[in-house]
Amino acid sequence: MVEFKDKLANFQLLLVFLIPITPHIEIAESIQLDDIPVILFFFLFLINIYKQKINKLFFKETLPFIYFISYITIQNFLINGDLFFSDNIRYLFYLLIFVTILNYNPRKLINDLFLYLSVTLGIFSILFYTFELNLGTDSYNYWNIGFNQNEWNFTKGRMNGFQAGGPNAFGGLIASLTLVTSSRHQGLFQYLLIAIGTLGCFFTYSRGAFIILIFFLILYLLLSSNYVSIGILTGVFLIIFNFGLIERYTSDIENQGIEDRVEWQQASVSSISNNSFTENLFGYGHGNFGIVNDKVDNLTEFSDDVTPTGPHNSFLFIILNYGFLGLLIFLNIFLRPFLIFLNDLKKNFQEPHYLFLGSFVALSFTGDFIQNHSISVLFFLTFFTLITDINHE
Repeated sequence: MVEFKDKLANFQLLLVFLIPITPHIEIAESIQLDDIPVILFFFLFLINIYKQKINKLFFKETLPFIYFISYITIQNFLINGDLFFSDNIRYLFYLLIFVTILNYNPRKLINDLFLYLSVTLGIFSILFYTFELNLGTDSYNYWNIGFNQNEWNFTKGRMNGFQAGGPNAFGGLIASLTLVTSSRHQGLFQYLLIAIGTLGCFFTYSRGAFIILIFFLILYLLLSSNYVSIGILTGVFLIIFNFGLIERYTSDIENQGIEDRVEWQQASVSSISNNSFTENLFGYGHGNFGIVNDKVDNLTEFSDDVTPTGPHNSFLFIILNYGFLGLLIFLNIFLRPFLIFLNDLKKNFQEPHYLFLGSFVALSFTGDFIQNHSISVLFFLTFFTLITDINHE
């Protein structure tokens, strides 16, 4: 019989998986609809806290994570004067997810939720693209939830998900979910998952996400000698060609998007090379910098008629926000699993956790994926599940 505390923990994890499918729509001042699962998670965690064990394993595995939270909190307080801000609250939330996974290790539930989410988003992308449907706009008013019918050329005709971040974020989310779910199944069901995920990702017209998905899929299938699935993937490609694969992926609009991202990343690298040692060591501070064309500067230096963006590279984003010291402390979180991964590359390249994490890291070089809470929450949940499994083994 499932105990009450276990039911609460299961519901907490269900709330985590609701975040990527909850629209970013303002429901009250400074409160978005996708904040509700997080608020409920905190509430249930407090109810269930008397059963949460703080043991030696917890301290051993989470100290690097706690170091990063402590660093960004102190850095932000010294620069901006705020003790609590979006990033340290977000990482504190991730830490509580780890406590829940560590104490209950609900492996089957997590695997099932990944499967349901992957299939749901893939089918959503295919159907809403085919019938050109959407659920209106989110709080940013940049893109539709579903098929984009706006006149902004960069997003027009592309599929977008429920979460903030646009078609590229949605494509990246489907790509990572497809890899982690298809690698857990075999036979006809695996073929179906590959077909749904590949088509769903394609209709976002995110070149980076699609290329990363295909690269990791082919690598995984070759290493596991799954030639039938490679044939299925080839068939999906033939279907995709009928939707104008070459034309869409080589259009002037798409090429301009790549040129813009390259310019923003070059501007970030140039800014870092020109900054002082102290600025590079500690960064600008959270939310203080922006990029317009080839200029990186404090947000106060830009006029109100322009919209600054980020570097579209998660690691450059961390350097600009928190400096090289912040980046080193952040990377230290993942050091031990990375060393374990290197011990047996062929085996670990076929491991679902590593497929998800590896594809997400690759995507993070092409966009601000780690900074996008609605999708990075699954990255950290996967990481914590991997850590728990490593210790159990």
